[in-house]
Amino acid sequence: MSSTVSSSIDLNAEGKATGYLIIGDSTNNSGWATFNVPIIKVKNGVGPTVLVLAGNHGDEYEGQFAAATLAHELKASDVHGRIIIIPCLSQEASKAGTRHWPTGVNFNRTFPGNENGAVSDKLAHYLTNELFPMSDAVMDIHSGGRGMYFIPCSHMVWAKDKKQRAKMFASMLAWNTSHHLIFPEQPGTNPASLLAGEAERQGKTLFTTELGGAGVATFETTQLAKDGLQNALRMSGVIDGAPKSRVELGLSAPIFVDMRGPHAYHSATHTGLYENIIGLGKAVKKGEVIGLIHEMDHPDTPAVKIFAEQDGVVGVMRGFPRVTPGDVVAVIGKPYASTDAMPENI
Repeated sequence: MSSTVSSSIDLNAEGKATGYLIIGDSTNNSGWATFNVPIIKVKNGVGPTVLVLAGNHGDEYEGQFAAATLAHELKASDVHGRIIIIPCLSQEASKAGTRHWPTGVNFNRTFPGNENGAVSDKLAHYLTNELFPMSDAVMDIHSGGRGMYFIPCSHMVWAKDKKQRAKMFASMLAWNTSHHLIFPEQPGTNPASLLAGEAERQGKTLFTTELGGAGVATFETTQLAKDGLQNALRMSGVIDGAPKSRVELGLSAPIFVDMRGPHAYHSATHTGLYENIIGLGKAVKKGEVIGLIHEMDHPDTPAVKIFAEQDGVVGVMRGFPRVTPGDVVAVIGKPYASTDAMPENI
């Protein structure tokens, strides 16, 4: 049990309650302060526990809208088990409209946390040691933030264990997005430091998305978040109703995009403004120009071309045009009609 974070509501009590995770803090203006993160619990009888999380990054808004709407509208009579909702994990980042907390912390790189660290570390520790263990499923709703724009999708990291992989596939399909992206472990990142990585390590059923980006939330991507969340909750058995597939909803079959190729990630080579030349979901051939970097201080200098390094479709493109060398500007993957057609290893 955490000694530096507590809940103002009883998460085990029946019914609906709204309160705060109270995190010990000390600021320049208040030596004995607390940092309060809103939390909502809805419990009704016996059943699974589902943890709904949004605002892991502050500039990703669709999940925050969907989780807040769920928290307002959900009634205890709707639930069979327990749903715990944190509509915005990174409160300070959301208020600032930034990916990271004002301290510079990327909350999605702080797991498993530190009970005696900064506020972000304490919150990650509480999730790791209190909320994840009591949950059967964890829903971590993302979009691309300001920097990137994803073709609105649910996604997963390719798991070596086939049973785990099958479970992740099923969770991915629950969102009914037109595309599902399959990623390798994030380059240059310790997967154990991610919220999703910690949830998977604990054996939880994981649902996660990338519903757009560029620091905006459209009506369409927000509706995807709300509808997908409802369908995922039905799939988890925590609310009434059977989950429906895209085909059952009269929609086209989904496309699976394999991002595991060694040349999937494309990065800026120069400083300037990046112009997307190829749109999301569009097919490209190796060697085709996918973007231009404009050096705006020297209009006489030709734009630098960024070339596709493999055949495929554009699953992710640049959202915020300003780039420096090393910034990812596009991710290209190979499309499949079924995950069964994907190679085991790349």
